[in-house]
Order: sequence, then C-alpha cells, then structure tokens
Amino acid sequence: MVAVSPKADVSWVQGFREKWREWFQGAKPLLEAHQGPAAFKTYPFVSFSQTPWSPLRIPLSEVCLAVVSTAGLYRKGIDAPFADTAEGDPRVIQLPSNIDPKSLDTAHTHIPQEPIRADVNVALPFDPLRDLVKEKKVGSLALRFFSFVGYQTRADKVALEMAPNIAAAMVEDEVTLALIVPV
Repeated sequence: MVAVSPKADVSWVQGFREKWREWFQGAKPLLEAHQGPAAFKTYPFVSFSQTPWSPLRIPLSEVCLAVVSTAGLYRKGIDAPFADTAEGDPRVIQLPSNIDPKSLDTAHTHIPQEPIRADVNVALPFDPLRDLVKEKKVGSLALRFFSFVGYQTRADKVALEMAPNIAAAMVEDEVTLALIVPV
C-alpha cells in the first residue's frame, strides 16, 4: 500500500503522543507481562466531540463491499504472522477476497484464537458475505480485504498511517462500503 495523508482532523495527535510517551514508560513492563487491564488503567484515550458517519446512499445490492478485520489474520506460508509487541504490530495485511478461508490463521495474542481457527468466519465472514452476493443482497466483494491486530497502543499510527492506507486501497478498489469486524 502507498502511504497517504489522512483527511480527518488530526489536531489531537501531538498531545496524544506526549501523553502516550509518558504512559508507555510506565505501562511497558505490564504490557510485556500481558497485564493489559493494569496497564490500560491510565491509557491516554482520545475522545472526540463528533462521531464520523456517512449514511449509505446506494442500495446494498449495488455496493462493492470491503471488510476490515482486527483479528490479526494472515495467510499461512505466505505472510509473516503478526508480532506480539508491547505497542502492537502496526502492519496491515491485504487478503484476496476470493481466498480460501482455510488458508488463514490468526496471530492476535490478546484474543482467544481457537474459535477463529475452528471457523475463520467469526473474525472475517467470508462465507456469509459470499452468500449475500450470490443472493444479490450485496452487489460485490472488493478485490481485497484487510486484517491487522486490533491491539494497538499507538492511536496516532492508526490514524496517520494504517487507516489512511486502508482507505486509499479501498478507493483504488472502488469500494463503496466497508464492514469493520472488531474482535
């Protein structure tokens, strides 16, 4: 993916970075010990006065749908598994939407992995979405879906790098609707 600039308000980033550095110094040992609840008690969560929203302006039967999963899915034998780091692995993996779900695995260490390994549709609903396309309830699926590890301590990197790059790829694929599947 090509790096792009965000179009959203990022005026909060500098203040967040300062608070994050201070928080991370104290939280890093807890994060490395997988003591998330204790570490996140003092996390500098960002709050916004408005929620971004775009109403759907075309029928679902005409959309080109992309999916974003936070389950840390990767293609076995092709992609490197996501790393278990204190900050969170900021990589985004692009998955062909026509992929065999059985070829995927998860490397998200902050969630139960066995349910996803038993049926990847719980984290990225390939089969139900393909059925909706066959039934003509959804127009089409985008050429690629996106996966990353939802455990990210760097909200600034999500806003300035990850999200804009995913959005640019969706524009390139002529996506008209995106489904985010948080896990």
